[in-house]
Amino acid sequence: MDAHEARRILADSDDESPVDLPASILPKLTIGDLPDGGAIQVGTVKKGVVHLDWNGTIGRDGDDIFGEADHTWTRKYWYSPLGLEQYLDLVRRAVETRHRIRGDVELTDYNDDGAYVALRFRISTVEKNLGKAYDAIRKIADEVEEAAQQAADEVGQRIAEVAARLSGWGTETLDTLVEAVEAASSADDKGRTLEELCSRLFTSIPGFVVTGRVRTETEEIDISVLNDSADPRLRREGALILAECKNWTGKCGKNEFVVFHAKLENRSQRCTLGFLISWNGFSGTVTKEMLRGSREQILVVPMTGEDIRSAVRSADFAKTLLQCWDRAVNL
Repeated sequence: MDAHEARRILADSDDESPVDLPASILPKLTIGDLPDGGAIQVGTVKKGVVHLDWNGTIGRDGDDIFGEADHTWTRKYWYSPLGLEQYLDLVRRAVETRHRIRGDVELTDYNDDGAYVALRFRISTVEKNLGKAYDAIRKIADEVEEAAQQAADEVGQRIAEVAARLSGWGTETLDTLVEAVEAASSADDKGRTLEELCSRLFTSIPGFVVTGRVRTETEEIDISVLNDSADPRLRREGALILAECKNWTGKCGKNEFVVFHAKLENRSQRCTLGFLISWNGFSGTVTKEMLRGSREQILVVPMTGEDIRSAVRSADFAKTLLQCWDRAVNL
């Protein structure tokens, strides 16, 4: 899509539903290209499905561009350790405080009907270029929501610590865990031992905080890591890093790579880096898939059992991890 096509789509749109545009086209558009009363959703279409970059819309009201963040969740599919009401109550309080102090946000809707909780707030900006306006809106939205996200992360970390202690996590040496991964017979033992081994290795890296297994409405993630690394390469990555462990008798293939890549995409642009760990290596289709997506911001780094064993022998997982990162980047 180019700017000319985007302007045509906006001109032909109605006021009832937002227009879907990719973020890359917004810097080429100005407030004059967005009809008064119109709205834009920012995302890309993949296989006929729109993948939103942000849960909200950009709209025009006279001579002003504004954003409206939309948090509408159902209790049935809320899986964060911090309750839905508590999470959105923290966001609501942050909106009200910022409105009082800075005046650039305003609560527009807060409704709890028992099944759903909906919270929306409007974000003002002085920018007239749609790209700059979108960047400003996202920055303010992130600042408003960061306290709630931090609280959710802290609760998740605490629960993970208690669960690990109760299950005996951390009682075996890393060398013993490597042997256990090799010797495990059942599928449950294979997955559990490799997950514990990798979790402890990620924990050893300065600035990494492992928050444990994450379950959402549609997916389950083995290892979630909060990234506060000071390493020049890692600190440019997103705030969240994911890892998936596969202790199969065969090699991991393209399908598993694609599914894991989608999990990174579904983290509201907070995640640009993931590690797919396959104890018995990868098929050639994975390399082809990596080359196909080499221009994307998201990077999936394959790691093998050989890489993990090398890290345990050297007692330097950070070095091994960065070697795998370099290998994936320079493929």
